[in-house]
Amino acid sequence: MKKKNNSGGKREQAKSSGRLQIKVLKFFLKLFLAGIAFLAVFLSLVYIGLFGRIPAEEELAKIKNFDASEVYSADGKMIGKYYIENRRNIENSNISEHVINALVATEDSRFFEHKGLDYISMGRVLVHSVLMGDKAQGGGSTISQQLAKNLYPRRDYKFLSLPVNKAREMFTAARLEGIYTKAEILNLYLNTVPFGENIYGIEVAANRFFNKSSSRLKPHEAATIIGMLAANTLYNPRLHPDRSIERRNIVLDRMVTQGFLTEQQGREYRELPLGLNYRVLDKNNGPAPYFMEVVRRSAEKKLEELYGDSINLYRDGLRIYTTLNAQLQEFANEAVQNQMVRLQQDFNRHWKNRNPWEGHPEIYVTALKNSSRYQALKKQGKNEAEIMDVMETPVSTVILEDGEERTIKMSPADSVAWAISQLHAGFLAVNPSDGAILAWVGGTNFKFFPYDHVLSRRQVGSTFKPFVYATAIEEGYEPCDYISNERRVYRQYDDWSPSNSDGEHDGFYSLQGALINSVNTVAAELGVETGPHDVIELAHDAGIDSDMPNVPSVALGTANLSLFEMIRAYTAFANYGNGIELQSLLRIEDAEGKLLYEAKPAELRDAAFEERTARYMVHMLQGVVERGTARSLRSVYGLKTDLAGKTGTTQDNADGWFIGFSPGLVAGAWVGAESPGIRFRTTSMGQGAYTALPVFGRFMQKVENSSLSVGIGRRSFYPLPEELLAEVDCPDFSEEDPDMNFFERLFGGDRDKKEKDKEEAASTDSTDVKNDGRKDKSKSLLDRMKDIFRKKE
Repeated sequence: MKKKNNSGGKREQAKSSGRLQIKVLKFFLKLFLAGIAFLAVFLSLVYIGLFGRIPAEEELAKIKNFDASEVYSADGKMIGKYYIENRRNIENSNISEHVINALVATEDSRFFEHKGLDYISMGRVLVHSVLMGDKAQGGGSTISQQLAKNLYPRRDYKFLSLPVNKAREMFTAARLEGIYTKAEILNLYLNTVPFGENIYGIEVAANRFFNKSSSRLKPHEAATIIGMLAANTLYNPRLHPDRSIERRNIVLDRMVTQGFLTEQQGREYRELPLGLNYRVLDKNNGPAPYFMEVVRRSAEKKLEELYGDSINLYRDGLRIYTTLNAQLQEFANEAVQNQMVRLQQDFNRHWKNRNPWEGHPEIYVTALKNSSRYQALKKQGKNEAEIMDVMETPVSTVILEDGEERTIKMSPADSVAWAISQLHAGFLAVNPSDGAILAWVGGTNFKFFPYDHVLSRRQVGSTFKPFVYATAIEEGYEPCDYISNERRVYRQYDDWSPSNSDGEHDGFYSLQGALINSVNTVAAELGVETGPHDVIELAHDAGIDSDMPNVPSVALGTANLSLFEMIRAYTAFANYGNGIELQSLLRIEDAEGKLLYEAKPAELRDAAFEERTARYMVHMLQGVVERGTARSLRSVYGLKTDLAGKTGTTQDNADGWFIGFSPGLVAGAWVGAESPGIRFRTTSMGQGAYTALPVFGRFMQKVENSSLSVGIGRRSFYPLPEELLAEVDCPDFSEEDPDMNFFERLFGGDRDKKEKDKEEAASTDSTDVKNDGRKDKSKSLLDRMKDIFRKKE
């Protein structure tokens, strides 16, 4: 009986256990079905747009990424970009097969088999990545899903963010697969995917990290870039080279596993270094950032005039071609950098343990109160004591030292002092025959100092004197006419009395000698004699557009003019009379190569002076280089090119200038601090021959050692015709006036204009000027004898 009862009990237990299992199974089945139903409802709600509209097929079929516009030099080098997103869309045929192989092997090995969703991959990720914690297995999203995420960034749905965004990407991926071929999806993905550093697409990534087109990437380079997709900052080869190599080798292993590389190839590529060739090209970085801003303004103006707002410089992938010569720009950058590093060191030693604004405390105070940190604290309502407490507290600061960025502890107040103590430079080189801008350096570092000193206006000093001498020759003077070096007092101009920088005021200078040696007294006298108005008018005709004060001191370069204007005006000397408009933009094409704009040839300006005058001026300015203030171009820099030019230094050595030209080039440099009150204390160090001329000298050294010397440095100026040679054959300086005869010397006369002449200028001008506009210098002996009895000023 007991056995029977036990047997019955077991049966009852088994039945009970079976019923329980059935109940559990039914529960989980119901739970599963409920989950399926919930998932179906959830997916339906996502699909119908409860959490935002799913992109329609029509929209997906018209995908157009923002495309960066690229800027090229005249010799075909890319020099920068304009963009909202730094991307260049390219076709698969221009993408290395190693890139596609690395992408498929790493991100989606079953890409060519699925229809946008890879359920096998999802299961693998669930088991390996989620349950087993194997992060090397990668994510479960297909390339199509990743493309959907890149095209339509994820939104914030609070605790539902992950499932909602994943569902949206699934539906979008399925639609993409229905519209595009696999090759087209790969192309869209590789042109869209972000690689960090505000760069998008494989082409820009290849240019950024390896300085080459993506079509030329080798397997290990492709693996490095594709490896960044897992975490573009963590695996950035510039920031984290060790991690990048580790990730690259994982990608190479997968390429071996998928059969894209052999075992032997995989081993060889894993042993290679990264081999980075990092380069940043945009409107702020690159060989010509200041020039890029000039081109931007010009291109936007032309596009707006022609197409309104239908074409956008920042998103339409335009190709912009400029006049810049990439090699000359490199030479200019190096020349400015080398000179300014040396000069800044000299300047710092020159003012060691002293403030360069000594005697002008307002320079520092104004700069301090105008600084962004001071202004921000003021807006917060802090009083002066509270502001200065913050301004004098050291913080981590990035400065330039010897041309390199350096991070140090420095208070904001000290950083202001550092900034105003920096010297700046501008350099511009152009072709005088066609007006093409060949090189443009607007400053020492665009990131720190974006203000363009090619366009800034500063006193030009003696670089303006050639326009005074050209005016004098136009009005009848000759290069061998002698002018007294005496210091005069011009009573009609409020007792203005200019002097020479060396303090010497003896003897007489020929016109060419006075220009060659940059004699102020002679330039001032010629400016007064010809009249400031005439000098200004000639300078305007040559290429200077800015207003200039109609005062005699303009002859000594007191006008504030830009380097751009001065270079343009000097083309009138190189062109023997006619200045030329300067040109930066050649043409603009759209992304398909269709011509949108093409510049007309640069226009010659009306002749500023006669060819005869130009011949004299070129000869005289050659003398500046051969034996005058710019002779170091020969003695120090060893230049062989036919050169002419003029140095310039302004009051208190605030500005240093040099402008030089050959038959095929006009180039010049300005050097100074942001404030004219910051300067060298001595003329020996502050003069243009010491500060600005070396930039030109270093630049031309590189030109002469390059193939470009054929067009720039191997041509010669026109020789002076025989009839003009005699007019320049005279000493630069004489103790006595060579124009005086024996009787004039005996009676103490001279041939300089007298005060009475100036007072009677209005009545005598009409009789002293010939019909061709030149002064009549062929006075009779009787008239000249009368002159010697006129009272000397």
